[in-house]
Order: sequence, then structure tokens, then C-alpha cells
Amino acid sequence: MTKQVANILGVSFSTRGFDETVAHLVDRIREGKQTHVVTANPEIVMLAKENRSFLNLLDQAYVVPDGIGIVYAAKWTGEPIRERVAGVELLEALMAAADREKWKVYLLGASPEVNRLAAEKLSERFPGARVVGYRDGYFQRDEEQRVVQDIAEKQPHLLFVAMGAPRQDEWIAAYRDQLQATLAMGVGGSLDVIAGKVKRAPKLWQRLHLEWLYRLLAQPSRWRRQLAIPLFVWTVLKEKRGSRS
Repeated sequence: MTKQVANILGVSFSTRGFDETVAHLVDRIREGKQTHVVTANPEIVMLAKENRSFLNLLDQAYVVPDGIGIVYAAKWTGEPIRERVAGVELLEALMAAADREKWKVYLLGASPEVNRLAAEKLSERFPGARVVGYRDGYFQRDEEQRVVQDIAEKQPHLLFVAMGAPRQDEWIAAYRDQLQATLAMGVGGSLDVIAGKVKRAPKLWQRLHLEWLYRLLAQPSRWRRQLAIPLFVWTVLKEKRGSRS
């Protein structure tokens, strides 16, 4: 039997493939099991390696491999991660389940325009899902409790938080017990994609595992963030050599 957890530089990842991940999360929602999903890429892993409190947060979460670098690292180190679980695709698959199950959905984060457009487009695409609330991420600290209270009153089955990593996952973890959301998931820039403000890489680029390069070419300002990828690769290979010796 394939083990259900793989360790990449100290971060524990689910080893389920995409379809299996969706099915497992849907079962957890049906059973009312509170779940915090983290879509982790090499940047997240490197952050956890330097930040013990963030690593502890990930230890309490359901971490999926969003980033082909994680899949390659697993292959190099003999860990049983078979495929990438892309965050935007997971969001859409969960929305399809919400459409069937008539689940409640809440969108938090991104700009006011992106948040509104994402709510409208998801409602159009998945009419059976009930978008019970949406709020942009531009709220002040003194408004935070009102935001938490609004979500708690709506009791969504799905809460998607687009505040960027690591803030979105730290926010979910900080208020998890108050939010009354069955599944909460940090979705980064996925709402920008849903809203039509950012385009995903063409399918060919995705099949060639070059989506990261497409995003860098489309948004050159991301270059500092992309530096985490070669550092991640070097660290994985270094630890692999160390374990052999």
C-alpha cells in the first residue's frame, strides 16, 4: 500500500493524485471534518524550512503538491508523490462538487474587482453552489473580527482565501476555530485567473511542466519569488547526498 504522506525538506505532503485528492476532500466535507488545505510549492517549502512556526502550521494542515518542483523532488528522493495538484484546478473541482451538493461558498481576498468578478463567474459556472458571501482582502486590522464573524454566520462548506502565501494560511490557522468553515483553502492568485484578469499558461506549456516559466515571462516582477526554485532544487539534492553518505 502506498503511504499517504511524503516528506519533502521537513514538510509532510499528501501523496494522493488529483482525482483521489478531490474525492477525499469531498468525503471530508460531507462528514463535516474541518480541513485546512495548503497548496504548497517550492517557495512554501523553503519558507517553512526557515520559519519553525510556519512549519508547525503546515504540520496541522492538509498539504498538497502545487508545483512541479515538488513532484520532481519526490522523484529524486524516492517519495511517492505521483502528480501535481494545482490550486486553481482543485478550486474548480471543489466548486463542481459544491454545484452537485448545493454547498455554501465564501470568497475572501484579492482586490474588490477581482473578488466580485470571481464570485459572479463562479456563480454562473456552478449555479448549484451557493456563494453566500464574498469580501476583498483590503480590510484593516480593526475590521478583522467583523470579517471573521460574517464568515462564521454564513457557515460555508468552502472558504477560499486569496491573500497570498504565507499570509492566507496564517490567517486561516489563526481564525480556524472561529470561522465555522468546513474546508478552508488558501488559493493565492486563483481568483485572478477565475476573474479573467490573469491567464494560465497554454496547455502545451502545462504539459511540458513550464507553467512557472510562462508566469515569469508574463509577470517579470515575479523573478525574486522564482529564486526559491533553484534554491529548493539545490537544497533537496544536497540533503539527498547527505542522506546517502
